[in-house]
Amino acid sequence: MSESTEDLSIDEIDRKILRLLQENGRMTNAALAESVGLTATPMLQRIRKLEQRGVISGYTAVVDAKAVGRGTTAFVLVKQAEHRLASHKRVLQAVAAIPEVIECHHIAGEDDFLLKVVVRDIAEYERFMLDRLAQIPGIDRVKTVFVLSTAKAGAPLPIDEP
Repeated sequence: MSESTEDLSIDEIDRKILRLLQENGRMTNAALAESVGLTATPMLQRIRKLEQRGVISGYTAVVDAKAVGRGTTAFVLVKQAEHRLASHKRVLQAVAAIPEVIECHHIAGEDDFLLKVVVRDIAEYERFMLDRLAQIPGIDRVKTVFVLSTAKAGAPLPIDEP
């Protein structure tokens, strides 16, 4: 079971650390410590605790999709044929194995999953749909929305005061 935010007891220094790391994940421990008014050792201990508790779940580089030949983004709504746990797990397992699917969200409403898919172009999306997604047992319906442009993406999470 996951912890609620109240159980995480994040103080103001932790909030500052989280804000700074979201702005620049490559900040050195020394720079972080100076920015929040700590020395290096307590800073490292705080970061390790945040990582161990899952508040910081990882570090990654943000790569421009167009720069690596993935200029077409689509959001794909998927409806399951049946709502049974085994079918749900099969769909999730199959979707997780498809590299073009960079996000998969189980959602409420008329559809069951929202996928974020990146491909080179419409022709590659068609191959993705026919050769990969449509082959997954348990999928009833798929609706696709293509992204024309993106005004905001990858924004940091708001780290509010308590």
